[in-house]
Amino acid sequence: MAYSNRRLIPQSLQDHFIKLLLPLTALFSKWGLNPNSFTVAGVVITSVGAAACVMGYIRLAGILILKGTEKNMNYDVIIVGGGPAGLFSAYYLSEHSTKSVLLIDKGKVSQKRTCPIKSYQECIKCKPCNILSGIGGAGLFSDGKLNYIYKLGKTDLSQFMPLHQAEKLIDETEQIFNKFGMDGPTYPTDMEEAREIRKRAKRYGIDLLIIKQKHLGSDRLPEHIACMADFIKSKGVVIHTSEEVKEVLIEKNHAVGVATNRKNYFADNVILAPGRVGADWVGGQAQKNGIRLKQRGIEVGVRVEVHKDIMQDLCDVIYDPTFFIQTAKYDDQTRTFCTNKGGFVSLERYSNFVCVNGHAYRDKKSQNTNFAFLSKVVLTEPVTDNQAYGESIGSLATLIGGGKPILQRFGDLKRGRRSTWHRIRKGYIEPTMTDVVCGDIAMALPERILTNIIEGLEKLNHVVPGVANDETLLYAPEIKFFATQVETASDLETKIKGMYVAGDGPGVAGNIVSASATGLIPAKAIIAKG
Repeated sequence: MAYSNRRLIPQSLQDHFIKLLLPLTALFSKWGLNPNSFTVAGVVITSVGAAACVMGYIRLAGILILKGTEKNMNYDVIIVGGGPAGLFSAYYLSEHSTKSVLLIDKGKVSQKRTCPIKSYQECIKCKPCNILSGIGGAGLFSDGKLNYIYKLGKTDLSQFMPLHQAEKLIDETEQIFNKFGMDGPTYPTDMEEAREIRKRAKRYGIDLLIIKQKHLGSDRLPEHIACMADFIKSKGVVIHTSEEVKEVLIEKNHAVGVATNRKNYFADNVILAPGRVGADWVGGQAQKNGIRLKQRGIEVGVRVEVHKDIMQDLCDVIYDPTFFIQTAKYDDQTRTFCTNKGGFVSLERYSNFVCVNGHAYRDKKSQNTNFAFLSKVVLTEPVTDNQAYGESIGSLATLIGGGKPILQRFGDLKRGRRSTWHRIRKGYIEPTMTDVVCGDIAMALPERILTNIIEGLEKLNHVVPGVANDETLLYAPEIKFFATQVETASDLETKIKGMYVAGDGPGVAGNIVSASATGLIPAKAIIAKG
């Protein structure tokens, strides 16, 4: 201690010395040194700190050693979200530039994303949810369908670029998927037969969208995503998991970084790609900074389950047939979505209600085929909050189902009576989801949507005979929320300079392929800026 007192210098001089040395960290970072390890600047500063300690300048030594061993907080690009959009942004930046990139996701790595519902038999409301958050995004637990088309459902890439460029971008996206083993059988297997099916459908006023599709399977996606994440890290991208971005840091109308639940990170470019689970957060950041939002509506309906023989011939040609039907009474658009041949109906939990979904494995098959049957809703004046309307439907259905989805036979729905397990077991379709309540969907869904479902299925029965049989099973509710779309330029940069968006969260995409494609758009723009 006597030695320390003998060497003590005035505090004002120590402070001045600190101010001179600390900028070295940022300077070395700017030279592109690896932020995952101690930088040269860190070594220099730590060494000076050690010398200060020997000389007895304890306060100065402590600060210098702390800063010298601290990991880098300055990057060229920060990506919020590790779903398809975020991963593809990171991939492109690491492959085609030397820019330093930090990717942050509030969830876990793909291999550690497991839902405990099987052990607890009920949702324990993990925060964050392992199904919706983490590397790979919500699509990690989808059935792994890749739809290679520029316009589908919530997605229309032609709003950001000419049609030929949008098609070229989809082709480029497919090449990247293939690079990481995300390849599979291509549908339609017979294009002529697919066109014949579409022709027959049009005779009944139904349109069939023919899409190039590949099916990977729910059981294959985690390993593919892990492989892609490992490659990105090997290229120098820093990935932080279990860390939540709270806000984008903005100075003088320019993004300068992000603030997380741990610390602040700085970059001249920030890409917001938090996925569906981050839609509200992105909307809040947009409103806070005066960026306009556009409502895109919701889709509400049921998950239909039939015996696989009903759709076998169709699905052998078109894996996921998307039919569009205009209903008679209300002239609303109703469509099929997410067909799973030999698949399983699954539970989808939100904070205050439950919904259903469907998936299919590559190797494990059921005796059934399921698909979503959805009616589009877009609210205008005086109520424009489509999200709240959808949530209210979900809450009512969950109340009617006692916290579980509702299951009903189509024949019972048409006759205006609730289903029972006895009636369901009389049929030849074995439900793939049994943690449900047999009931009356008419008690839960609005009359307009219910009418659209009944009319639509009976119309679809002309093209796919058997889908409107009495035995057909309906699970409710299935609700697809369209995130409000953030206003951007064609390169997905917002009015805040250096702040870009990509994927489902900001409403510029709606499926795995389109989200991945939109991730490439800001990455290319950032590289073009130099």
